[in-house]
Amino acid sequence: MKSHALVASGLLALAFTQAQASSPTEKVVCTDQPRAQWMSEQQARALFKAPSYLLVKFKVSKGRCHEFYAVEHDGTVVEAYLHPVTGEVIRMTRVPPQPGAKKP
Repeated sequence: MKSHALVASGLLALAFTQAQASSPTEKVVCTDQPRAQWMSEQQARALFKAPSYLLVKFKVSKGRCHEFYAVEHDGTVVEAYLHPVTGEVIRMTRVPPQPGAKKP
């Protein structure tokens, strides 16, 4: 149960860090194509290699990207934006675990 709390706090820390570090001009925009042309969430998860992560959260961003928040087994938090039609990685940010933090 503690590992889930650590993972959740890691995701919250990443979200807080991104909110503090990003400005509206840095918004990631992927496509204007209609959703009927987008790959499914299942296809996007496969391209992202979701099973290789300890925890993965998926959502569609305001910039119309497939957005993933994930935690690796070593505690590194990953934020990734994938183009919903091509699957291309538009941006990927990795935040290593804090020194002295317990691994999930």
